[in-house]
Amino acid sequence: GRRLRRRRGRPAAAPSPSCAGAARRAPHPIPTPKGDHPMPIFSRISIALRRPVVMAVKKPTPLTYIGSGRLHTAADLLSQTGSRRVLVMTTPGMMRRGQLDETLAELREKGIDPVVFDHVSPDPTFGIVAEAARCAAGCDAILAVGGGSVLDAAKAAAAAITNHKPAEKLVGILKVKKQPLLLIAVPTTAGTGSETTIAAVISETETHRKRQILDPKIVPFAAILDPDLTLGLPQGNTVHTAMDALTHALEAYVSEYATPETDRYAEMAAKMICEALPAVLQDPKNVKKREELLVASFLAGMAFTRTYVGYVHAFAHSIGGRYGVAHGLANAVLLPHVMAYYLPVCTPRLAKMSAVCGVSTDPDETARAQAFVRHITAMNEQGGVPARLAQFPRGEIDAVIGEAFAECHGTYPVPRYYTKAAARALLETVCAE
Repeated sequence: GRRLRRRRGRPAAAPSPSCAGAARRAPHPIPTPKGDHPMPIFSRISIALRRPVVMAVKKPTPLTYIGSGRLHTAADLLSQTGSRRVLVMTTPGMMRRGQLDETLAELREKGIDPVVFDHVSPDPTFGIVAEAARCAAGCDAILAVGGGSVLDAAKAAAAAITNHKPAEKLVGILKVKKQPLLLIAVPTTAGTGSETTIAAVISETETHRKRQILDPKIVPFAAILDPDLTLGLPQGNTVHTAMDALTHALEAYVSEYATPETDRYAEMAAKMICEALPAVLQDPKNVKKREELLVASFLAGMAFTRTYVGYVHAFAHSIGGRYGVAHGLANAVLLPHVMAYYLPVCTPRLAKMSAVCGVSTDPDETARAQAFVRHITAMNEQGGVPARLAQFPRGEIDAVIGEAFAECHGTYPVPRYYTKAAARALLETVCAE
């Protein structure tokens, strides 16, 4: 296995974050394509005012271990940090399949008492987070093993515990005042990048509307990327989570907050996904390519946690929260449509990404960019991603537009703003027939 060293500039055992700043890419003017309305003035001003703050906030990187069998590192790490009682957050399926039996035994051998909380389901609610926090009484660390839902719930619980507040009170930007409980994140899907991001997405218990806690303090202390844990993923989950990671990379790449640093992360992530996903579809037991997808998800997380996301996520959050559509699936379906909408202002960027990913070497920039958008659609088709979201009713389009615009406008530095008419045309293309 390989190890990416922590970039906090402190000894490995110190959980307190710091991070070197990155050079900022000069902002490029955004033309208004013919037929578009100008961008909302409030949103433009808000994004401009937020930029210096976003750039100034340090984004820590977790101590990171990569490789087959690296889950065994967890017990050693927790022992080295002096942990004596650990909340193990996971899913019922992982416990039922016995995937953590060896890890629990290793913890006990190190004199660490594991407390298992396996009630995390997809799209966890604040009620689930509160239940996890109650189960963590007396615990000095959390070991989260699962997909993005488990990792996000663990991040929210870790913050709620030390801040003595329900997680609902931490929704928003920079609301976490005290360092969360020490957290080791072990992703079992290669998609969300939650093990390295400043965000935790949690659903309201009653309405299931998705809300975000955004704070660099919730970045886990350590991340373990063990491809063995992803070998049993069904094809659908593999594809949806990989396309989720590709969405993170591309929304970071076209963001107005992008920098040379985030561009490198995004290009590496997209290239790895474009190369590794077809290989994994052909051979699901290909550990090397599974590992590459995990690393790509991590890098894409490093990119978008520094740039924010965009319309793909805004629409996907609303559709997922309202109708129970899996986040990765919603992103996969929406991604090529939104990138096509961005083409009039992002042709140079998408043309470069096309060349980086080996999709097209056409000398014409526009042709390269268009080829890349078509390639996203082809990846969806190869992976069996449907063209439409059957759970999303046509009659709810206006409600989704309202929620997505409220989330995106003034917060996400998108390169081109949707008008309501354009958004309706998009959603009519992807909703249930």
